[in-house]
Amino acid sequence: MNSEEYLKTQLEEFSTNKGVNGNKGPIAALLVINRQALDRQTSMTLTWPLDAENWKTGKQGQVKGLGGPATQRVLARYGITRELASEGGRTSRGSIQLMLDYICLLNELYANGGEIDLEVCERFWVSKAQDFFDRKPFILSVDSRWGTRRAIRHIVHQAQIRQKESTGSQFVGTLMQHMVGAKLEVLQGEGKIVHHHSNQNDSGSSRKGDFDCEDMVFHVTNMPGEPLFNKCIDNLTAGLKPVVITSSKGALVLEALIENTKDGAYDGRIDILEFEQFIACNVMELGKFTAAGRKDTLHKIIDIYNHLIDTVEKDRSLMIEIGDR
Repeated sequence: MNSEEYLKTQLEEFSTNKGVNGNKGPIAALLVINRQALDRQTSMTLTWPLDAENWKTGKQGQVKGLGGPATQRVLARYGITRELASEGGRTSRGSIQLMLDYICLLNELYANGGEIDLEVCERFWVSKAQDFFDRKPFILSVDSRWGTRRAIRHIVHQAQIRQKESTGSQFVGTLMQHMVGAKLEVLQGEGKIVHHHSNQNDSGSSRKGDFDCEDMVFHVTNMPGEPLFNKCIDNLTAGLKPVVITSSKGALVLEALIENTKDGAYDGRIDILEFEQFIACNVMELGKFTAAGRKDTLHKIIDIYNHLIDTVEKDRSLMIEIGDR
């Protein structure tokens, strides 16, 4: 039988090599995949070597049984009630490959050392989920020598680093969306802006973009592409004014898409605003250009942002802590 220490070492190596660490989707998927094996072991229906086909849906396109509720049931066994991932890895394109790799790992461990303690495996993946929940928030350091835009850029940079470390996670886009949402709520007032989860698709709903304000539709994205450009065209066709808030690189990409349309039909009709500047300018304006006003406004935006992360995203690792408090 594989020793617990050896088993954890192998799982840690797998987690590192497959980009699982800090990535809630894969963690959620592995919790469910391992629990399915453990349930079969308990019911005496588990046979070795494991057959990966037993973990596939009939259409072979997804891993059987994945989803937020299934993930939460595993976590609940350990007294954890916080939501790890609403989809529980179900929509991840890499879930099938992750499942195949994990089943392969378990089969190799069984072939080399005999019986595997799947409860040890489950506790290992639960600990990875707890590590995710315990991740430190982003830090907004308000240095008196910095301009407001530099302070915003500092947060974005932290999100970029975390995104590189966690394959498949869109920390930057999520940060941008809820920062914009918080800023709009400060401007419009509580309850005037409808907020949505960053993974919630607006197609097929009454939503025209990430935020709808009168005749203006706000689209927030780190890197726009043709799908977003097409949404903007739909907005224009409906008599609405699309506003895209994006990164500096994203602005160049969207401008190129607009320029490449036939006869420049959409030139000047889509407003493109750079995210850092959009937030910074509003902080200065709403703060009436005073030091105290800027600080107070930035705190208000961050407070609302953190509330959105806690209630809409339910991922406290995305929260922002202000360093001067």
